[in-house]
Formats: sequence, C-alpha cells, structure tokens
Amino acid sequence: MNDTRDNPTLLLLHAAVDGELDAIGTMEVEAKLAADRELASEYDRLVALRDAIRARIPREVASDSLRARVISMARADGTPRPGASRRLTQIISPYRSLAASLMVGVVLGAGAYGVFVPAPAGDDVQQAIVAGFVRGRLSDQPVDIVTSDRHTVKPWFAGKISGPTTVVDLAADGFPLVGGRIDVVGKTPVPTLVYRRREHQIALSELPAPPRNVASEPTHQSRDGFSLMRWADNSHSYEVVSDLPPAELSTFCAAFRRAATAELEDNAKP
Repeated sequence: MNDTRDNPTLLLLHAAVDGELDAIGTMEVEAKLAADRELASEYDRLVALRDAIRARIPREVASDSLRARVISMARADGTPRPGASRRLTQIISPYRSLAASLMVGVVLGAGAYGVFVPAPAGDDVQQAIVAGFVRGRLSDQPVDIVTSDRHTVKPWFAGKISGPTTVVDLAADGFPLVGGRIDVVGKTPVPTLVYRRREHQIALSELPAPPRNVASEPTHQSRDGFSLMRWADNSHSYEVVSDLPPAELSTFCAAFRRAATAELEDNAKP
C-alpha cells in the first residue's frame, strides 16, 4: 500500500480504524471495503495492529502536576507581566490562547490523552449501530423482513442468528413494529428490530455477551446528532438509536423492557 500522505483512501481508512468518522464517512469506507479486497485486507491488518497495541502497550497517564500546568496555560487570562511594554502585550495577547491550545495538543500527542479525553466505552459498537441506522434511513427498504407481527419476525431471526431474539409488540404503547434486519457489529451478525414513532424510526439491536461496563439500567448518549440508549441483562446488551428526542426514546426503552420482562415471565411458566 502507498504512503498515507499520498493516498486519500488510506487516510480515510486510518480514520475509520481510529473511530474518527461520522456515520456518512463510515458508510463510504464500508462501500470501499466491499469493492476492494486489497483495501479490506489492509483494514483488517490495521485493526489487528491497533488491538495488539492496546493489549500489549500500557497507556501512559500524565501526572497530576503536568495536567495542572496544561490546564493553567489554557486558562491564562492574558495579564501582562510587570515591566512589559504595552506594545509587546498587544502583540502577545491575541496568541496566548493559541499557544495554550498548541500546548494541549502536544501533551495529548505525548500520550496524556487518557486524562483529558477518555475514550468512551463501546465506541466502535455505537459507531456501527449508528451507521446501520443511517443506512436504514437512506434505504427504500430499512428492514429485511417487513411485518408488524412479532410471531413472524422471531422465527425469521431464529434461522439466521444463534440464540433467541427478544421481539415484542409495542403498538399499544405507540411504537408499532416495522420489521427486522441483520446488522453486523465488528464481525458479528446481530438482530435489529425497527419500530416507528410518527415519521421517526427506532432501531434496537440485541448483542450477545454484554461488556462489563454496560449498566443494567438504560443510559443515554448522543452521537452524530442521534440519540442512543443502552443497557444489559445477564446474557445480552441492547443498543437503541433513533432521531427521536431523548425523552421519547426513554419512553420506548421503558416500554420495551416491560414487554420483554413480561414475555420472559410467561415463557417461564409451566
């Protein structure tokens, strides 16, 4: 492969590996990977290298004194030192904040980024979830199976996904089921249910083996202008994305959890 400085596609590829792309950029990379085997191989190599570095090289942490000095620089108010001429102060003051910003950048590049900009847990997962949602919104067919009947959607997933999938009817709560589709998160196919609220869509993906940092109660985040919520039970984690306001998405999640609990209890009855 060529030097990334002379290859815009490779620059895009590195940005994708580092999680720096928005949903549209992610879609562009996915299309390129699907069309170019050499590029897909390079992407897999970069991901493997990134994972190996994360696993084997400990992240450097800036000391408290270094952090305090950088924050102090960033907060400098431009007060002139005693004896400085008015002219010199006028020249220096406009660039003081720029110098502080550059200093922060130097420190981040030196390995202290974990102190100032901690990477959110599950970032790669949420990036894939948002990308799938955007693809669905742009597509004329946002689902692979179009039906509001959960008894049709559930067995459809059974032939394609290992393990059971939670499918509930929320029409009475104002969230009718549109259908289901298979999304890919990392290299894992996951079931995604699509619900509707007026002109909005809600995509809920059920992932196996929940990460340890996912809470049992729904937590809200935002990414690329979309609302996301996630929670976990003993065997799965759930990722929800929509362009609904956060309050309405919370209402959806509460309704889904109630219905899922009721279904689990019904299935457990003798």
